[in-house]
Amino acid sequence: MTRDLLVVDKVTKRFGGLKAVGGDAGLSFSVPEGTFLGLIGPNGAGKSTTFNLISGVLKPTSGAVILDGKDLSVARPSDIASYGLGRTFQTPRAFPSLTVLENVMVGADNEGETLLSVLRGGWRSRERALRAKAGEVLDRVGLTERINDVVANLSGGELRMLEVARQLVRDPRILLLDEPTAGVDPSLQAKLSRILVDLHAEGRTLVVVEHNLHFLLQIADSVVVLQNGELLSKGTPGEIKADEKVIAAYLGADHAA
Repeated sequence: MTRDLLVVDKVTKRFGGLKAVGGDAGLSFSVPEGTFLGLIGPNGAGKSTTFNLISGVLKPTSGAVILDGKDLSVARPSDIASYGLGRTFQTPRAFPSLTVLENVMVGADNEGETLLSVLRGGWRSRERALRAKAGEVLDRVGLTERINDVVANLSGGELRMLEVARQLVRDPRILLLDEPTAGVDPSLQAKLSRILVDLHAEGRTLVVVEHNLHFLLQIADSVVVLQNGELLSKGTPGEIKADEKVIAAYLGADHAA
């Protein structure tokens, strides 16, 4: 039986008197290792807030987020990254004055580099290894030809692909993508779909928030649906498309199986 890598356990988040996530009982769901979970819901359902709670940007009012036995709800964001969690944001975050390659290298894990290794010239071999790894992930997302371009010159879709590359270079155990197709043209969407399918096939654990249901329901193997910050439904894409509660609240009759 596949073990759960990520567990959201009765999590609530309140801003003042507003219950943004969890309602009275708290939000609970789990992500087994190696699975591809889609997180969907109408605007204001609490998807991005849930992502922020998982990645440590926000701390829950109650409940816990557990990654491989570690309670992320009491960990620093830097520690969460070291535990193997990678996350992109709705608005791409990059250094516009740096090149594509430099942006990916900045996102790489520099664990193991010490003052002594720098003095001995170890940084040179480390830099060569980082450049090679950055080149590999940029090739994977189709940005090889832009590798020396300044990021400020990239299109919105290319920035999305760069965000994915900046996470992949760290080789995360679980990758959270927040609206990865926003502003991405159909050809790049198809490329992104192939990348995610390949990552899933390699055993990577993925959690993706997405408004583009046609894109997501074709490639995810399980789906969690939120409404007003609470769990409305969960299941396979086929089960979700046939769920009358989801159809009534979100999908509409055109999505019924």
